[in-house]
Parts: sequence; C-alpha cells; structure tokens
Amino acid sequence: MEVQKIKLEPIRKTIREQTGKLRVAAYCRVSTDTEDQKTSFDGQVKHYTGLIEGNPEWELAGIFADEGITGTSAAKRPEFQRMVKECEEGKIDLILTKSISRFARNTLECLTFVRHLNNLGVHIVFESNNIDTRTAFSEMLLTVLAAFAQEESRSISENTSWGIRKRFEDGVTRWSRLYGYEKTADGEYQIVPEHAAVVQKIFELYEHGESIQSIRKYLAAHGIKSPTGEPKWTDSAVHTLLINERYTGDIILQKFLTEDHLSHKSIKNDSTEVPSYYIENHHAAIIPRKQYDRCMKIMGMRRVNGHRKEHDTGTCNQYPLGDKLRCPYCGSVLYQRAVPVQLKHKKGWVCEKGDDACHGFIIRSNIVETALLEAYKKLEAGKIAEKVNSLRFGADAKLALEIRKAHPVMKSVDFWWVDDLIDHIEFGAHSRTDREYRRLAALGEDVVDDRTMKVFWKCGLITTVMSGVDADREHPPMIAELYNSYLERQKEAQKEKEAETA
Repeated sequence: MEVQKIKLEPIRKTIREQTGKLRVAAYCRVSTDTEDQKTSFDGQVKHYTGLIEGNPEWELAGIFADEGITGTSAAKRPEFQRMVKECEEGKIDLILTKSISRFARNTLECLTFVRHLNNLGVHIVFESNNIDTRTAFSEMLLTVLAAFAQEESRSISENTSWGIRKRFEDGVTRWSRLYGYEKTADGEYQIVPEHAAVVQKIFELYEHGESIQSIRKYLAAHGIKSPTGEPKWTDSAVHTLLINERYTGDIILQKFLTEDHLSHKSIKNDSTEVPSYYIENHHAAIIPRKQYDRCMKIMGMRRVNGHRKEHDTGTCNQYPLGDKLRCPYCGSVLYQRAVPVQLKHKKGWVCEKGDDACHGFIIRSNIVETALLEAYKKLEAGKIAEKVNSLRFGADAKLALEIRKAHPVMKSVDFWWVDDLIDHIEFGAHSRTDREYRRLAALGEDVVDDRTMKVFWKCGLITTVMSGVDADREHPPMIAELYNSYLERQKEAQKEKEAETA
C-alpha cells in the first residue's frame, strides 16, 4: 500500500474547516520596564485579546508578550521564539502585531522571519504600518520600513548612550544590582549584612591563598547560595565578585561599552575613544581597599599569558613571592617556572627575564618556602619592637609586631604576610656543590658555606638562614645548566616539527 505524504497547508485547511475559525495570535513587546512602558505593554495585551476574541471568525491562539526586552535580537526574546515554534507546529494561522519596530528592529532578521512564517502558511498583519504579508507588494514595503526601524534603533541607542555619558561626566551614577548591597528609596547603595559577610569571607579566603575553585567548594559545603539564588556558585561568579571595585566603596563609570546596537554585546572600555570615570568613596565599603588591591595583585601573579590557571598545579606563576627574589649573580628578579629537569615538573625560581639576566641560577620553589618559614621563626618580637619608634621603619615595625604576635608560627607561605613583611630576598652564591664542601671539610680547610638565603624585612631587620640546598641534584648552577639545555632541545624539536609540516 502506498503511503501518501500530506503537506502542512492541507492540514491547516482541514483544521480550519472543522472549527470554521482562523487561529490568530498576537505579539507584543516593550523595550524597558519603566512604569510608562508597562502601561503601554498592558494596553497592547488588552487590545489584542479584545480584538481577537471580538471577531467571530477568529480563534485566540495566544498572546505572546516580551516585556522589558530589546527588539534588536530575536534570540533574546523567549516569547517570540515560542511563538515561532508554535507556528512551526501548525498551531497558528495569523499573527497580529502593532508595528515592524515591535516585531524586529533588525532588517535582515525581520525579513528572514517573515519569509519563514510565510513559507509555513502563517501571515502577519502590522497594524500601524498597514501591511498584510498576504499581499504581493508587502515584502518590498517591509524592506524599506524595516530599514527605517533599524536606523531608528541605532539613533535611539546613540542618543541613550550620549545621555548616559553626559551624566557620567557630571559624576551622576546609576544603580546596578550588586550582591551584598540593596537599593534604598533614594537609589543609594545600602549594605545587606548577611550577604556582606559572604563577600568578606570570599576576599579573606582568596587573600590567604585559596584558589577560586576551592572558594567555590567552600561556599557549596557551607550551603551559601549564589547571587542568583542558585544552590551552587560558579567559578565565574566568584571571579566576577573578586574583581568588582564597588566592594571598596569606589565605582568606575563607563567600565564597559556596547559594541553595536544590534548585538548589544558589551566590551571592556580601554578609554581610547570614550573615557571612564573613577569615583572614590561613592558608597559604604564592604572590604578595605588594601585587601582588594592585594587580591588583584594575587590574581595577576596567578595569570599565565593573560589567563587564570590557578587549578593547574603544573602552571608557573609569581605567587606567592611575587618579585621579592633576586639572583645572586646578576641581581635580576627571579621568575617562577616549571623546571622539568632532575625532579620533573617541580617549580623553581629562574633567572631568565630582562637584558641583564644571566640564566645561571635556578632554585626550587619548595626549598625557598621551607627556608622562608624558618626565617620567620627567627624573627624575634623583641627585635621588631626596637624598630617601632624608628622614623623610617616605625609603621612597618608596628604591623610586623601585630602579625608576629597573632601568628608566632606560619604554616605556609602566603602573599598576604609576605607582602606586609618582606622587602626582598637575596641568595648566597651557592658556589660549591655539597660534594665539594665535604671534600674541603675532609682536608681540614675552613670554608664559609655560601648556600644561604637572606631575608630583608620591611621593619629594617635582616635574617639569614641556610637555603636548604644540601643535595647536588638541587645545586642551582647545575639545574640552570640542565634547564638551558632542555630549552635548546625543545627549540630544536619545534624547528624540526615546523620543517616537516612546511
């Protein structure tokens, strides 16, 4: 038996013949959520409901209404998308809408959807434009009027942006939602204590060395809901909170720009074309500015080639010692890198950047941190107290004394106390291997061991400890030589690979 294919249009006619009515829907939209626009929106819905139900030849197929949503992109209008889907499912015969600008402000998108719906047998009536897509000349008229609608959208967007920029120039801000604050009747920022406590905890954890991923897990473990009310936070939500300067009480006006009026995509304002404005002490702060600045510095130290990779244990970064370490041979700042020689994939501090870098010294990160914790133990509170009345070191000595009394022993090296206490760190020349020292000792020679690490504290004190390099496989010049050879092999391998693919 041959199966006959039944086309969509005959199905529509059959259903219409059964009911004797045309299934009519209406689409309404206003682009903002102001009171005046809400009145307009409610009026559109009431108008079309009454119009359709008042026609005995029509059957109401639904009122589809997007409130407070831009018309320049159909993808951002859920009700519009739902209406199109119901048309595709054969549930609608005719759509009524106020105007082309209500239907779409993007010329191409408007024509695309009109043609798509026409192919489905669904027609559209634009009331104020007096266009019915069932007529032959409607597409030509639509093209012209849709272009005007798109130009109107661009003009409105530019005028709105101009008005906002003028207010920013005058220092007039506008409220935007921010977790930890609520809006007062006067439009001011008011702290929400329970949310502010969460913000403070997030900054505290990050400042004390926790990664964004571990902070997210902490929030989940303690049942703290996200700013959107979801049971779990995302990494992006934690990161966005940490970089928001408004928690310090400051505010940046015109931080982002709208790329174009059709996509509404926001891009960061680099101030090359349009200025941004920084206002200090705009509202009550939740966290100190110093803590915010330190968290931003930590985030910068944890970046590799501009990307955050805090979860990657093989990643090299400047955290937690930043630019505190100096090469004993050339004085250059040491940079932390993965050094896959001897002990594979262990991090080390390397002399490699800058015109004056000698590339001759590498010391393992774990060795440095162990030695630094030992140096902190030797930092005596009594010695610090002697510096409190110093004109040069007094303020730093008071802070060091507070930290030393609160933390007699540090269990880990974290940037928060390194930043407050340490000016810089220098190393001894590490001129001999452990084997050479043992040989000289056996000969009875009196040799000064230069495998040292000297910590210059901001309070004016200096602490010298042994670096901990007591095995030949950790000898800094030898590791540097092996590492430089490794890099050369990598370069050669890359050249060979490029030659093969050329």
